[in-house]
Amino acid sequence: MKSVSSLLFAYLLSVPALASVLTAEPTAESVKELLARSGAHQMIEMTKAQMTGAVSGQIQQAVQGHAMTPEIQTILQTASTNIQEILNGQLTWESVEPLFVSVYQSTMTQEEVDGIVAFYQTPAGKAMVEKMPQLMQLSGQRLQQQLGPIGQQLQQLQQETLVELQAEFTKEL
Repeated sequence: MKSVSSLLFAYLLSVPALASVLTAEPTAESVKELLARSGAHQMIEMTKAQMTGAVSGQIQQAVQGHAMTPEIQTILQTASTNIQEILNGQLTWESVEPLFVSVYQSTMTQEEVDGIVAFYQTPAGKAMVEKMPQLMQLSGQRLQQQLGPIGQQLQQLQQETLVELQAEFTKEL
């Protein structure tokens, strides 16, 4: 009987310990390994490319219908250079990695991180990492095509709202 109560006591002590291990916050090192294996740094490069494209596209729209003079070309080239300098200077893996680590640590357990790292070590996980940039690019392109008409409608609504607001503002004078 004494051994049964000792086993029961040991079991009751181990349940909270096991639960705390399963729900423990992952270590920074394990999260960094997950981020490295998942190719998270590539996301930063993709984000920079997308931001560059978006800003450049807006600038190109602003000059649409105007003559492309040497002065305008110089302005556009300077803007492009400045965009790259800002993004390359401020949006680096070194600057965002601590943010990623913190977010992963606050939302995942050590067990989950370990499981994901193990997945990324499999052929399927490696294929996922390898193909993710292409998946993201194609998904983004197709989503942009689908959202194009919505963007136009929202832009028209914005213009109409601004006109209405301007009319109201002139009444105040």
